Amino acid sequence: MTEARRTRAGIALGLAAAFSWGIYNVGAEIGQASGFRPADLTLLRYGGAAVLMLPLLWLARHRLPPLRQIAWVTLLIGPPFALLFNLGFQRAPLSHAVVIGPGVSMLMANALVRWRDGIPLSVNRRIGMAVLIAGLLVIAADQPPPKSWGGSVLLGDLCFVGSGSLWGIYVYVMGRWRLPPVETTAAVASLATLGFVPVYMIVWGLPVMPAALWAEQVFYQGVVGGCLAFVAFAAAVGRLGAGRAALFAALVPSSAVLLAIPLTGQWPAPLQWGGVMLASAGLIISLDLWAGRRTPLPQAQGDTSSGD
Repeated sequence: MTEARRTRAGIALGLAAAFSWGIYNVGAEIGQASGFRPADLTLLRYGGAAVLMLPLLWLARHRLPPLRQIAWVTLLIGPPFALLFNLGFQRAPLSHAVVIGPGVSMLMANALVRWRDGIPLSVNRRIGMAVLIAGLLVIAADQPPPKSWGGSVLLGDLCFVGSGSLWGIYVYVMGRWRLPPVETTAAVASLATLGFVPVYMIVWGLPVMPAALWAEQVFYQGVVGGCLAFVAFAAAVGRLGAGRAALFAALVPSSAVLLAIPLTGQWPAPLQWGGVMLASAGLIISLDLWAGRRTPLPQAQGDTSSGD
């Protein structure tokens, strides 16, 4: 595959991941409004994905990455990440979620590429990231009503900082190790489910909810959030590198704003439309598509003893 085709494929996969996470974010909002707890949504995210991908995991059992690498990735984007995200969603307004999480993950991944691998960020990357963050701030400026279930907004913001940091480190690790996207997603979902289900049953237990609501959240959490988004994004990292792929996380708010139209009937306010266009422009600038020289991707690392 030529570099140009590889880049185009990576962009398409990154857009697909952002679109999938937009659906997942709207679904999480719907789920919590329907009475699901953060732990319930976490269970459905990994348990649903594990059940769906079990046949693929069996077929690919001889091509799986080393267990040590799978364990590290699971620690980064397994149940702790999902619990932090959903706890933040429960306490802080949506405007905080769409700025803090994506912004922190984008900055974290690019900072690690710069400082750990010594790869400088281009002028266009730095300008584009600034425009992306400006777009997120514009979206956040249109304040939604406060969460009806209350809680500490500061605690919710800290949860978003934590989940965004974990996601940024995960993006960097995936780019450094070049893990196969489908096999890695299946293995992480299975390992996360095995570790989380006993804790969930002891601490929380299954709530009594209508079957239709369970089925709806299995789609949002397991199919879209746990399978499609993860596979598409991991494949995008392999084609674009960690720094450029991380930029697509900042499109999740725009995707959620637009997808709320068909899914919830909520139309964006003029300020939100402006933020969507600004964030999209920032992504185009950051991808540096017109540059003649491509920044090389870091070499895959075989030694996992230090977690690098």
